[in-house]
Amino acid sequence: MTRLAFTDLETLGLDPWEHDTWEIAVILRDENGQEAEHLWQRRPTELAVVHADPKALEVGRFWERRAVPDGAWAADMLAEPGPRPMELSELHAEVAAVLAGAVMVGSNPSFDASFLHVMLGAAPWHYRTLCAPTMAAGYLHGALTAKAGGDRSYFLESYPPIKFSSYDISEQMGVPRPADDVAHTALGDARWARDLYDAVTGGQS
Repeated sequence: MTRLAFTDLETLGLDPWEHDTWEIAVILRDENGQEAEHLWQRRPTELAVVHADPKALEVGRFWERRAVPDGAWAADMLAEPGPRPMELSELHAEVAAVLAGAVMVGSNPSFDASFLHVMLGAAPWHYRTLCAPTMAAGYLHGALTAKAGGDRSYFLESYPPIKFSSYDISEQMGVPRPADDVAHTALGDARWARDLYDAVTGGQS
C-alpha cells in the first residue's frame, strides 16, 4: 500500500506568501493500513495576526482555539499529558518527516501543499495530491452514468456542478459533514477528508 497523509491546515488567510499557517493536522496511514494522528499548532507573530484576513480568523476560530503554551513558538497538541512546546525548527522537521514520500489527501490539498511548501521551504510529499471531494464528484458522475445505461442525457450534465459544495457531495456519498464545533479545525477536517476518501475507494490505496 501507498503511504497516505490526510492533511488539513488552518491559516490566517488565503495567500501562502502573505498569511501564516497556525494549525496543521496529518493522519498518516502507513503501508500496512495503520494510522497515526498528528496535530500541531504554530504561534504566528503579532505582525502576522495584524495582517491576517479577519474572515480566516473567524472561520478557524483562531482566538478561541489557539493553545500554544506561553513562551513557545509551536506545540505538539496531542502529546501527553498536554501540548508539548516546540521550537519552529523542530516543528518543521517533524512535519517534513511525517509527510516525506506520502501522497497528500485532503479537501483542496493543493491549498495546503502551497502553504506547507512556503513554511518548510521544501515539498517532501509525493508530487500528485488527491482531492477527496473531487474524487467523490467523479464517482457520482460515473455512478449516474452507469445507472442511466451510459446515456449521459438521462441526467443534468452539470451534476454535480463544477462549483460543487464539498459537504453536499460528501453527504451524497454517505459521509456526514463535520459538526459545527469540528468543521474548520485541522484534525476534524483531516478526519472528514479521510472518511470521504474511504467512501470513494473502499479504503484501498
